[in-house]
Amino acid sequence: MKAVVLAAGKGVRLRPLTNNVPKVMVKAKGRPMLEHALSRLAEAGIGGFEIVVGYRSDAIAAHFGNEFAGVPINYITQDEQLGTAHAVALAEGNVEGDFIVTNGDVIVESALYARMISGKKDALSDDGFDALVAGRRVDDPWRYGVLVHEGAALKDIIEKPAYGKQTGNVINAGIYRFNGKIFPAIRETRESERSEYEIVDSIKIMMQSGGKAGVLIYEGACLDIGDAEDLKRANESAWL
Repeated sequence: MKAVVLAAGKGVRLRPLTNNVPKVMVKAKGRPMLEHALSRLAEAGIGGFEIVVGYRSDAIAAHFGNEFAGVPINYITQDEQLGTAHAVALAEGNVEGDFIVTNGDVIVESALYARMISGKKDALSDDGFDALVAGRRVDDPWRYGVLVHEGAALKDIIEKPAYGKQTGNVINAGIYRFNGKIFPAIRETRESERSEYEIVDSIKIMMQSGGKAGVLIYEGACLDIGDAEDLKRANESAWL
């Protein structure tokens, strides 16, 4: 199984650190955050990396080359950063069957990827799901995309619900496992208010078309590095 790793972002909120390198190449604990992510995917047994690059992609290719930890790397160029759904769509011809999607600036334990990869059976559809969304519990869910679920079944994703109006405290961790049903849904996805094509919208379209999505709740450590404060926490983390 392959992983599509989203690594095209500029990292505006991390300037000036990203003036000459892409966001995922900013170092946390002495290593680029993308290296932390790839290490954990490799430990989990991923079979190949499809890395979606854009801004200063040369820095990523120069650091990693054509393989990392024995896992082959293929680079896909996203000329314009048009959103997560657009980035995933670029990998359509390079993946077969089920595949993982993750952000290169999100660092979790390899155990989560192992769970996402293995599942109960070899294919998501065997378990009744066409997509699997990793979720984690937080104290401030109104800041994120909240996963509305019944047991393991995903019912809806509500982006940044009004304070006190959220329907739970499980949020979208930004890590997914998909089968091929996601691609027709991406093609139907329209621009969001941010003028981007969002993978969350694609998941909803897939569900409206009869596809089923599940939630896998993750209780382990997670570092989502978006700004200088997040990077500070990462560098102070005993876990990383």
